[in-house]
Amino acid sequence: MSARPLRPVITVLMNLLVIVAVIDTARIVVSFFGALAATAWGAALIKVTAYTVFPLGAAAIKTPYGGGFDVDAAVTVVALLMAEWLLSVARNRG
Repeated sequence: MSARPLRPVITVLMNLLVIVAVIDTARIVVSFFGALAATAWGAALIKVTAYTVFPLGAAAIKTPYGGGFDVDAAVTVVALLMAEWLLSVARNRG
């Protein structure tokens, strides 16, 4: 038995947070370019990631590429990465 039984659980949580942050980053890129958001897979990605983005109500910033910068997704990515960092600190100190 490990001396730190929560260490593997924290590691799994950290990995999940990074995966969700990467998927939400893909949402930001697809939303930024309107041509990507208009494709079937782009629309599907935006629809699926709607469940992982915090609904803060910030309006998207229009881009010259026909899309919009998704502020809610950007704030979510920052929050997820901060949470991952805090978990890594807790894992390393615990």
